[in-house]
Amino acid sequence: MNNAQGDFWGIRRPDGRVGIRDYLLAVPSVVCAQRAAAQAVNGLPQGVALAHPVGCAQIGADRELTRSILVGMGSHPNVRGTVVVGLGCEGVPAAEVGADIAELGVPVSVVTIQSEGGTEEAGQAAANILRQWAVPSVSRTRVPIHELVLGLGDIENLGVQGEAIIEALQARGGRVVAASAEERGTSAALTALAAQGVHLIVEQCDASHVGGHPIVPVVRWGYQPDLARALGDDWDGLVGERTPDQWVDWLLSIASGELTAAEQLGAVTFAIGRRGPTL
Repeated sequence: MNNAQGDFWGIRRPDGRVGIRDYLLAVPSVVCAQRAAAQAVNGLPQGVALAHPVGCAQIGADRELTRSILVGMGSHPNVRGTVVVGLGCEGVPAAEVGADIAELGVPVSVVTIQSEGGTEEAGQAAANILRQWAVPSVSRTRVPIHELVLGLGDIENLGVQGEAIIEALQARGGRVVAASAEERGTSAALTALAAQGVHLIVEQCDASHVGGHPIVPVVRWGYQPDLARALGDDWDGLVGERTPDQWVDWLLSIASGELTAAEQLGAVTFAIGRRGPTL
C-alpha cells in the first residue's frame, strides 16, 4: 500500500492531521473512574479504555504530568473522539482535561460519576456518546512519508542494523522522536512518546520488552536469534532479516493498517511516570 517514494495510506482528520489508526477513546481522569471508562467501550469496535492508578491527590509536577499525558492521549491523531470520565472530586479534573483536548480541535465530551449518579450510569452515558461517533469503516488517503512520525523506544541493542533502518526512514523524509534517556525501556516511555503524537513506536524485543500500547502500534524487533523460538509470535522479526529499505516499506504497511504482532495479540501496556511525591 505504498510506493518507492514512501507514501502510505493514512486517515486525514478534519483539522488536517493524519492518523494511522481510528480509535474511540475513554480516558479516566482518575483511578476511581476506570470501571466506568471500561464499561464505555465494552462491545464497541475500535473502542479503547485507558487504565492507570493515578489522578487522585497528585500535586505539582506529578499532577501536571498526568494532565499532559491524558490530554496527549485524548488528542492523539490515532483517535477519532474521546470521552473523559471523572469521579467529580479528583485532583486532575475531567473537565480540565476535556477542555484542553477541545482546544486542540478533537471531538471530546466529559462525563463524571457523581453528576451521573454512579459508576454504571456514567459508563452508560460515556458509551452513548462514543457510539454516536462510531462509523462502520474509515476512508484512508495517500499521505507522504514526511507526515509520518516514528517514536524510538529502547533500541540500543539493535546496533548498527537498527540505526540503518532509522537512517533509511529519515532519508525518505520520515520524522523521528526519541524517548528520554531516563525512561527508555519502560512502559512510561511508550506513553510519553504517544503523548507527543508519534504515529508508531519501534522497540527492541527481549524477555522484558513484549508489550504494545493502547493507541499507538508498537513494532518489536528482535536482535537475539535464540529468543525467536521462545518469543516468535511476540515480535515482528529479527532486525537483520530484511534490508533497511525493506523494513521501511514494512513500517509504511503498518502505517497503512497492517497490524503489528502486539496488536494481533492484544498486548498493551499504559503507564504514567512519576516526578515527585503522591499524597
